[in-house]
Amino acid sequence: MAACSGGGDKAANDGGAGAPKTGDANAPKKVHDIGFLNFAYTIFPDPNGKGVEAIKQKFGANIKAQFVLQSDYKEKLNVIMASGDMPDVVAIKDLDANYYKWAKQGAFLPLDDYIDKYATFKAVPKTIYDQFRVNGKIYSIPMYAPTYTFSGTIRQDWLDNLGLKMPTNYKELLDVAIAFTKNDPDKNGKNDTYGFALGQDISPTHAMGAYWSPAWYHKDKDGNFMPGLIGPGRKEVIETLAAAYKEGAVTKDFAVLNWAQTNKEFYSGKAGIFIGTPTGMVEEYYTGLLKVNPTAKVAPIPFFKAPDGSQGNPKGRGFFGLTTLSAKLKDDPDKVKKILEILDYGRQFIPVDQRNPQNQQFDWIMGGNGVGYEMVDGKAVPKAGQEANTPIQYMLQRHEFWKPWAPSDEANEYSKASYNSKEMQAFIATIEQMEKTYNKTPYDDPSYLVYSETQAAKGSELDKFVLGEQTKMISGQRPMADWDKVAEEWKSRGGAQIMKEINDGIKAAKK
Repeated sequence: MAACSGGGDKAANDGGAGAPKTGDANAPKKVHDIGFLNFAYTIFPDPNGKGVEAIKQKFGANIKAQFVLQSDYKEKLNVIMASGDMPDVVAIKDLDANYYKWAKQGAFLPLDDYIDKYATFKAVPKTIYDQFRVNGKIYSIPMYAPTYTFSGTIRQDWLDNLGLKMPTNYKELLDVAIAFTKNDPDKNGKNDTYGFALGQDISPTHAMGAYWSPAWYHKDKDGNFMPGLIGPGRKEVIETLAAAYKEGAVTKDFAVLNWAQTNKEFYSGKAGIFIGTPTGMVEEYYTGLLKVNPTAKVAPIPFFKAPDGSQGNPKGRGFFGLTTLSAKLKDDPDKVKKILEILDYGRQFIPVDQRNPQNQQFDWIMGGNGVGYEMVDGKAVPKAGQEANTPIQYMLQRHEFWKPWAPSDEANEYSKASYNSKEMQAFIATIEQMEKTYNKTPYDDPSYLVYSETQAAKGSELDKFVLGEQTKMISGQRPMADWDKVAEEWKSRGGAQIMKEINDGIKAAKK
């Protein structure tokens, strides 16, 4: 990782990977046309932007990019793949049945022989590549995502006002939730607060560690892994929420609240228990809370110690989306190398304290200081509306946000790099420190290694069933005594076959 860490090494500061600078007399003479299809959320750079020209000058590649709204992307991609006219490079948004089908049909170029030749490909852990191998082969390069998942957060100022300690188990958490509901924690003399912010589909999960999460953590009496949604840890969570609901300590109309509405319940100062994570938080929500209540203080809840002694969250998959190359490129090795060179260069990690105009690699990929970004209080901030001037938008992986392949979650320093206000930075820093201190046994979900046909076909429907029945349990419409009945019905509807396929796959992966 030394070559791609940017840790003061020459490659990171002069362009890296031997890539010539714009205007270099040694710039490539042959220009490769590279078709690129990607999904987008809010930013759709001009296909002929200055960033494209910069890549052409630097790498000898003419990127012909097409960006499709993410909600329409799956349909668009299905049509393109069915036509047999796949562009040179295609982003895959979801690891679903279509990905496996297309890989098995030979649509993608196998990349196994290239992995060790590029630092950022080699840096990807085997446990991540194993999640999307098809017939033992690697057909894609993963886009980076941290393994951080959500942890609990709580109004520390409310705890302090009521003389309560940070909860360390679900009994204590329930007691705190009830106190937040009945004891005027914000000291405004009104009965206008409660404990758990909760929305439809029992979101957030309020799992205080892998033991209580939806991950495939627990085993049944026969030693087979089972989904956390029907496991004993989840049962404790639902029992806690049901007891809290009876006391008015859960969002009353949670069953019909969408995610934005659930966030509002917490950040408007009504609820006292929610979730947080180092990356992806909406800064305006938190700063909005501080405007309503300047003395508000939100703190992360340390992961609970589970009955089996574990303490930590399940890891996320470690990637978001995949980059695939067309199998038609097998007869054009020079073009393949050019694509991978560009891809690798755009993924190289540059430490947060080196993301400035003095680092030539960073300055180039971000479009230049004062053009694609500007320095604000010592931090590089992308300039809205200038994405077309930014080469990284076109460098053959997910655009909108630069996602270099970090050597660790901690190296990203999200509290410094991703947020602007000092208040938000301080809040996120507490979550990062909590993760470092209390995430002692992070859990790798073994189901990530397995593709289940039945789960792909019926998984969403079965999850909806379980969540619906558990929603009834929380609101008192179905007794907790029916927990095992719900699990058995899940199995009879197709869950048993999912368990068989997942467990058979886990065993095969270990051989």
